[in-house]
Amino acid sequence: IFEICCTYPIEYTKTAMQLSTENLSTKQVIQSTYQSSGAMGFYRGLPSMVYFAAPKAAIRFSGFEACSGLLTDGNGNDIYNLGKAKGFIAGLGAGTLEAIFVTTPQETIKVRLINDAFRTDGPPKYKSFFHGVKTIVGEQGFVGVYKGLVPTIIKVSTAQATRFGVFNFIPAENRNTPLKAAGSGAFAGGVSVLLFQGIDVVKSRMQGLDANKYRSTGHCISEILKNEGPLAFYKGVGPRLTRVCCEVGITMSIYGEIVKVLDKFWKTDP
Repeated sequence: IFEICCTYPIEYTKTAMQLSTENLSTKQVIQSTYQSSGAMGFYRGLPSMVYFAAPKAAIRFSGFEACSGLLTDGNGNDIYNLGKAKGFIAGLGAGTLEAIFVTTPQETIKVRLINDAFRTDGPPKYKSFFHGVKTIVGEQGFVGVYKGLVPTIIKVSTAQATRFGVFNFIPAENRNTPLKAAGSGAFAGGVSVLLFQGIDVVKSRMQGLDANKYRSTGHCISEILKNEGPLAFYKGVGPRLTRVCCEVGITMSIYGEIVKVLDKFWKTDP
């Protein structure tokens, strides 16, 4: 939660840049937000990240351990001879579970609250996190918080597959301390951003207030490409790269230490 609160203004800036059909710069988003809402404006949508933080992490890492277990036998042998690819496969499964149960509703709420702050057709529609959730569910039903499910599954599953895969591919001696694990995690996070930034832009567009103008994930991709060009798929890449490297670096360093503690009571790696 501390990491989320520290880096959320970066996440806010990234999302605002992705939602805009114009080429907004980081500086323009910061100036516009500060002039209209002050410093606290950069924390609009933060509750959706904080409230979902614990279940998100729990599903991500328990899902990774469970998927890893399915790929090994009782003696810890690699059943399918996947080698280093086992981390990618397990991460793919963990990311899919995370996207379905936590990330999609969390991201839909966050994106809509941020998008709402940039409305030009009137004052903000959502007064708070809970008012936003109540309004979305009231107008669209429970399915309203599951906008952009397909791109979210693609984004989260490929991101976690890349992060866990790259992290586990790095030699163990280069991630055997919290500091080394943080560096390896930051590198893995950076790789995932550069490879799959485009699907994050598509996800944000399909979860925003103008989501209804996109018929499907494919239609959203074609519209962005036709109207804004290929570089539009890298909107917000700078802020996202910064935040993800910090997030994954911190998470992986903490995760490694937690596993060491758990290993004293039972074996976490089959």
